[in-house]
Amino acid sequence: MNKAYSRTRIVVMLGVILALIMADHLGSPTFAFNSGQGNVETALMQRDETACAPCGAPCPSTRD
Repeated sequence: MNKAYSRTRIVVMLGVILALIMADHLGSPTFAFNSGQGNVETALMQRDETACAPCGAPCPSTRD
């Protein structure tokens, strides 16, 4: 009795599917927007440079 599927064929097909999904994902406008390349201001670009924390939170001494 012959096998219905070979391991190599399954791995190759999964690799092709993954490549198609990644090509679609990397070319999408949503990915460009989330990575800061969508020609819009993102939260990471709008951080306060004078803040103490890397997330842009104010310093405890400047809070009212």
